[in-house]
Amino acid sequence: MPRILVVDDDLELRQVIGAALAELGLSYDEAGNGREALEKLGEASSEEMYDCILLDIVMPEVDGWQVLEAVKSNPLWTEIPVVVLTGYATSPSDVVQVSKYDGVHMEKKGQFVQTVGALMKRLVNIG
Repeated sequence: MPRILVVDDDLELRQVIGAALAELGLSYDEAGNGREALEKLGEASSEEMYDCILLDIVMPEVDGWQVLEAVKSNPLWTEIPVVVLTGYATSPSDVVQVSKYDGVHMEKKGQFVQTVGALMKRLVNIG
């Protein structure tokens, strides 16, 4: 079963995304900030490594940019697709920064949760 890491400091949003992932039959873990995300990645064995990371940018302790840099510079994690989530207006430089790491950038607005579900289906090859 594909496994997703949802990283966001907004507990309610993590729960909504988690419910959508569960409906798709996906397993997921949550992290409330970047430090927790890096800990979870570090604790995961190669057999239980995440298939995708949904990553907020603006978070306490360790922000999403720092997590993205750590993920893409670690040979054990570099192939994990990362979907960068933000609730703030994005600049063209943000989009360029994400694409530099082969990530997907998505704003938290509109039909956001449905779009995440459709994207997960494509990224982890389900449904």
